[in-house]
Amino acid sequence: MKLFSIRKKPDAAKVKTRLFRGRGSAPPNAKTDQSSKIDPDIARRRRQVAEQRARSLMRRSLMILAVMAVVGGIAWLFSSPYLSVEEVAVSGVHNAAVDEILARHRVVEGRPLAAIRVGSVEEGLAADPWVASASVKLVFPTRVEVYVQERKPAAWMQLEDRWGLLADDGVILDYVDFPNSARSVIRIPVEDPGLGGQVSDEDVLGALRFLEAIPEDMAKRSAVQVIGGDLWVMVRRRAVRLGAPVEVASKAESLLVILDSAPDGVIDVTAPGRPAVSAWEIVDPGVKNSLGG
Repeated sequence: MKLFSIRKKPDAAKVKTRLFRGRGSAPPNAKTDQSSKIDPDIARRRRQVAEQRARSLMRRSLMILAVMAVVGGIAWLFSSPYLSVEEVAVSGVHNAAVDEILARHRVVEGRPLAAIRVGSVEEGLAADPWVASASVKLVFPTRVEVYVQERKPAAWMQLEDRWGLLADDGVILDYVDFPNSARSVIRIPVEDPGLGGQVSDEDVLGALRFLEAIPEDMAKRSAVQVIGGDLWVMVRRRAVRLGAPVEVASKAESLLVILDSAPDGVIDVTAPGRPAVSAWEIVDPGVKNSLGG
């Protein structure tokens, strides 16, 4: 006969507890305890990062405010009376309407120098026919300097029903009904370029170069015209044939050498190295009539 013994089955929870302890591991709530130790470190690090960000933002804000303050101070200074126009010094002006141009561009007393656009003022000055070149300089704190080089009037030129005052570079400086001052006269038919426009005709430019090459008192009593395709000039009641508008400076020099000693007649300097004198009687009648002979 066999005997049977009934053993009580151990509780499952206790077995699990013994298993954990048997392996030498921490109990289940160990993870919770470790997390509670790490959390303060993370929180502290987060606070440090947040503080660093706040300080960085504060520094940037202060820097921006400082820059804005500096810029605002500079802007105020440049627009203040301390850097405004007190004196406008103009040089080289005799005929150009510089005062009107400066007033139009508000280069006036009390205007902040920083508000003056130098390039715009220079362009305005250059638009005046009398002005060959101009420069404007701001001299801080309170001075404006204007330098002007004017064109030199050279001759009166007949233009249809009126006369134009021609500069030495061919620019029309002014118009009058009739010449009102002693000056050279050019009678060469060309198209009127308008006030401030430039005559580009080669005969006219050649005539201007010739007049510039002779003494001023002689030029003021000279008249140049084109007859038969040649340049002619009346100088001291002498008819002078210049020919083509080339080598005019040499032709002027040759004329001055023989003018006082040449016999009566027409002086020919078309070949400046070999000037010649022709009898007035053999001059073409058409040329005589044009020259008033």
